Amino acid sequence: MKKILRTFTMASAIVLATGFAAAEPTVLVDVDFSEKCTAGSEEAPQMLKYMSDFTTGLGYTGWSVSSAAGIGQAGGSLYIADGAYIRTPYITGVSTSNGAIKVTMEVKLRNSIMGIAQLNWGYSNTNYNEIYTGDWTTVEYIITPTSTSAYSNYAQISPYLVADGMFVKSVKIEQSLEFLGVPTAYLPSDANGSSFTARWKTVSGATKYYLDVYSYDGEGNKVMFVDSKEVTPTSSYATSVSYKVEGLDPAVTYYYVVRAANDAAVSGNSEEIEVVKAIASLATPEVAVATGDGGSYTARWDAVPDAESYLINVVCRKTLVEAGSADLLSESFSCFTSGTVGNYEYAYDRHLEMLGEPGWTGKNMCYISGGIGLTPYSGDEAYLITPALDLSADNGQVTVVLTAAATTAGSFISTGSIGLALVDADDNMSGEKVVDLDVKGFGEYTVTLEGGTAESKVKIYDVNGNTSVRFFFDDITVSQIKPAGFVSTFNYLNDEVEATEFSGSIEADDNAAYYITVTAAARTSSGGSLSTVYSAPSEEKLIAGFSGVENVAVGAADNIAVKSIGGGMIEVVCDADAVVEVYDLSGRRIASAAVSAGVNVIDVKASGIVIAKAGGVVAKIVL
Repeated sequence: MKKILRTFTMASAIVLATGFAAAEPTVLVDVDFSEKCTAGSEEAPQMLKYMSDFTTGLGYTGWSVSSAAGIGQAGGSLYIADGAYIRTPYITGVSTSNGAIKVTMEVKLRNSIMGIAQLNWGYSNTNYNEIYTGDWTTVEYIITPTSTSAYSNYAQISPYLVADGMFVKSVKIEQSLEFLGVPTAYLPSDANGSSFTARWKTVSGATKYYLDVYSYDGEGNKVMFVDSKEVTPTSSYATSVSYKVEGLDPAVTYYYVVRAANDAAVSGNSEEIEVVKAIASLATPEVAVATGDGGSYTARWDAVPDAESYLINVVCRKTLVEAGSADLLSESFSCFTSGTVGNYEYAYDRHLEMLGEPGWTGKNMCYISGGIGLTPYSGDEAYLITPALDLSADNGQVTVVLTAAATTAGSFISTGSIGLALVDADDNMSGEKVVDLDVKGFGEYTVTLEGGTAESKVKIYDVNGNTSVRFFFDDITVSQIKPAGFVSTFNYLNDEVEATEFSGSIEADDNAAYYITVTAAARTSSGGSLSTVYSAPSEEKLIAGFSGVENVAVGAADNIAVKSIGGGMIEVVCDADAVVEVYDLSGRRIASAAVSAGVNVIDVKASGIVIAKAGGVVAKIVL
């Protein structure tokens, strides 16, 4: 689940100089609801009927509430129900050079011992304080003002993720140089393993900053590298501060926090920032595979410098002995391990790179654990497009099987429609079909499309533009009737490990071969954000191949006979001219020859099991 809760623990100001005579804080708002909100009780709050009952009746001029129905008197406090809020008057007298603003509230949860008191400052500054008690407690928030305009300075107070609302007894808002906001720390720049530059945003009222750099030992204890290093801004007009830290051990992972300070106080720590090295590229792993009994295997490789993990990809290539349906693409989206239909994560091109086959594209997408989705946006497309596939067989007829669901407001619905179509190399769509999702939850839908070409893609898209509906898919398979000798490739396994070896097992399957590749991965810091850099996939290594040759007779039909005569040679006897093609079990063509009527001998220059095609005959042969 996406982490959305963050406790903003505001440390009280620490007086640094014993003889310092600090100015009194400027009080901007000071209200005690216990003086007027005396009706009702905590067990049975007396709910207001009109907003004027609060602003005029109780005398809170300039205040506002979301809905009178959600606000009530509670025998000495103000009750705020779930989904409701109270808002202070617009606050005048705010200065951007007189330090931070401290908001202090006495609050109590109604019927819970866990919840959040949410404070919105102005239009865009949202702050949370987690509460783990059913008793009266004091919460504090530190706000760094960015404007002197009264319209940008007000406090909106509400319960958040609380079962039955909360009570508020008092609210006090003050500004002082003794109130220092917690600095906003940025990702470091120039991190190269031996040094980095720590960066953070300036704080109103701060004249200096204290920087800590540390690592963690095996027991989770901090090991200090830089302790309370004082850093002074280069200019009083600076909007950010930086400091270069050198002499690091490249094998150690470092973190840093920063505190704002002046002669009167020190703020709390900033958010902890991990120092992530800037990496341009990673070397390609070199993999060796050892096999065991029952299809077991272990792949090993040397550690790649700077790599943090390794992506494992096992593919299966299966050769059709006779014409039949072959899966050309099968994607389960198992690479996504977080998110739910009620709390999904937005997906971008970088997430599509995690899928088993390269070449996926899309727009207005999201993902959940084990699935991908579409999030229609007003006036814009929402779609998902597969990689290009050769869909020219069977007169271009293609079968798509997908497991899909529609939701609204995080709940499954049994209505909603999606479109499916083929897209050719020139981005022309054909064979559009609309699928009505009539199952409340995930259901399997099979669609036949027409017009496949040698380079077609399957497009799945929203057809109605209803921005309140989301579509999710947890499995998509594209198949087509293919001729004998066709080799279908599909992903058998995807995994990620931190070690430099991987063990698994494969299932014996006639005419199938399994291959493994390993890709190194690492986080990198670039342009002030984190991303992931990948190596090129390793060279494919064969795990095992299965032929089923013991159960199949050498082909003889259409007046053509094919057999092995030893020494890597095959004999083809035919009544008419033909083209003979020879493939290994991975589907790679290793020989091709035009033969004439009569007896022909072809030197394949290979050993082991091969698939030979001659006219309408397909033969599995041991050379």
